[in-house]
Amino acid sequence: MPVYLGYLRRRYEGAGGVVEIRRIDAFDQAAGVTPVVVNCAGLGARHLVPDPELVPIRGQLVVVKNPGITEFFSEDTGLSPDLTHLYPHGETVVVGGTALPGDWSREPDPDTAAAIITRCAEIEPRLRDARVIAHRVGLRPTRPCVRVEQERLDGIRVIHNYGHGGAGLTLCWGCASEAVARAVRPR
Repeated sequence: MPVYLGYLRRRYEGAGGVVEIRRIDAFDQAAGVTPVVVNCAGLGARHLVPDPELVPIRGQLVVVKNPGITEFFSEDTGLSPDLTHLYPHGETVVVGGTALPGDWSREPDPDTAAAIITRCAEIEPRLRDARVIAHRVGLRPTRPCVRVEQERLDGIRVIHNYGHGGAGLTLCWGCASEAVARAVRPR
């Protein structure tokens, strides 16, 4: 994701876009700055909108030195919170993972990391002794239905685009197109 997000940011800035990072606590803080705000606040939308339907699904991954793996593997584990996948990225392999609804912790859990490596080593034994390089924990912003809609909040026209859960990358281009279509429609 860091490589892909970097690519998207360079593309946006190359088209004349400007990225400004700052905290806002209410949409009225954008008054006079822009006629439309696209709300991609992820879990932050829970308090910003507010949207109590938005909850985290905690994911944990382990990054290991690549012992020679070249093929991706992903197993459908159904409703289990224990995911099994291997994603080689050159010198490293990202192995995972978890999907724990309602868990707000962003700290890596050593027992969870060990279980991830054990599950993945059952699929690819070379992972059993692979050197751990990093642990990654993220909170996937999830709601019963992805929210791509507009409303007026604090006197500002807001286009919401959040709640994608673990399907954010899969849905991003379609949801972005829908958000843009809503933003350019006169209201």
